[in-house]
Amino acid sequence: MPPVRLTAQDAQYLYLERPNQHMHVGGVMVLDPSTGPGGALRFEDLVAFIGSRLHLAPRFRQRVLPVPGNVARPVWADDADFDVEFHMRRAALPHPGGRRELADYVQRVMSRPLDRSKPLWEMYFIEGLEDGMVALLTKVHHCMIDGISAIDLATVMFDFTPEPQVLSPERWTPDPEPSRAQLLLDALREQAVNPVSAMASAARTLATAPARAADTVGAVVSGARDMLGMGTPPKGPFDVARIGPNRRFAMAEAPVQRFKDVKHALGGTVNDVILCTVAGGLHGLLKARREPTRNRTLRAMVPVSVRADAEKMVLGNRVSMIFVDLPVGAMSAARRLSLITEHTKDLKESMMAVSAETIVNLGTWAPPTLHALAARLVTRARWFNLVVSNVPGPQVPMYVAGSKLVVSYPIMPLAENVALSVAVTSLAGTMGFGLSSDWDALPEIDFLAAAIQESLDDLTKAAEQA
Repeated sequence: MPPVRLTAQDAQYLYLERPNQHMHVGGVMVLDPSTGPGGALRFEDLVAFIGSRLHLAPRFRQRVLPVPGNVARPVWADDADFDVEFHMRRAALPHPGGRRELADYVQRVMSRPLDRSKPLWEMYFIEGLEDGMVALLTKVHHCMIDGISAIDLATVMFDFTPEPQVLSPERWTPDPEPSRAQLLLDALREQAVNPVSAMASAARTLATAPARAADTVGAVVSGARDMLGMGTPPKGPFDVARIGPNRRFAMAEAPVQRFKDVKHALGGTVNDVILCTVAGGLHGLLKARREPTRNRTLRAMVPVSVRADAEKMVLGNRVSMIFVDLPVGAMSAARRLSLITEHTKDLKESMMAVSAETIVNLGTWAPPTLHALAARLVTRARWFNLVVSNVPGPQVPMYVAGSKLVVSYPIMPLAENVALSVAVTSLAGTMGFGLSSDWDALPEIDFLAAAIQESLDDLTKAAEQA
């Protein structure tokens, strides 16, 4: 593939990365190899399986090339030395290979940055899990994918039948890597042409559709007003001056149907039920810490996909965000869900997500140095207390080289001053929660995962009594 310049939003994740703030995302997939050929999954078979499909995601054979002088955003360029075996690693858990041993291995891998001289991804084949299971741990830089594009990628990298579909890999010849001089020349040419084109396009839009342009501006202003109207977030237990480089990780899961049953009985959406489940878990944690909870809320940043249907399998990021105040005081599960549903309904009718996307993309034509500075200044402000991200996926059986997917736990990075991210994904009928935290800020992360499970139990009981 010829070199392609990173979008402003994708490049932002590179600019934000620091030794203490890794900007990779990932997931832990537990697989049952008994459904595969011979009832086992060998590392060699997995390498062949993934290698046969890399042509479906050519970005995974490209690396990031910076532009000399940092005068423009970096570009994606083919890695002539690409070797899939560098990116795929093998590991084994100590006995007994349970949830704690798996989480311990995951958090150590996720505490290390990716090698920027290579394509920005790794996959770990983990053996030694109890009950004969194996796990796949993926680690991909956020500049490559967001949650929705990761799900899109899974639908082509995995199978929907137990028979392994090993494709015939297409012959790949990497395009020549551009020279430093060529990178600089292309960047200067783009800077001369694109702002002029953008201004001309904007002028045509205003001339041909002034009402539409006015509506767009009005939506952005309205959304910004909604964001500012929320005020500063309350003080929270995960507010830190600066996160460290080390992570903790914990997992929870439940059938997707339980969330749907709660939704049907008590109202709201599946996402509202997820937010309520997390809010109830946070109440349990605060109560155990003997922290006050009466009339207390914690503000969650909730990513929102703005990806169009036509952008399926287009990697990179198309994400905006909304901010949801989660009630974490003592109350019934039904009351907590009712408050969240009412709040999110108002947010959906606001223009907050539209405004947030516009703000995120303001750096499109800014010089990278200013873009990076602005991104860091924005993220250092206190906007929220935690992140809660929900990415739905296909609810049908999925297989990796014949091994059935049991559950997938997503992994998200942390903001510089926010020590907890809760990522949720639903695949193959199971809702998986992946909790990532700063090592020092949340030593009770396993307790929080258990509290989230108890919170869902409370919601289920409330639904059964409704």
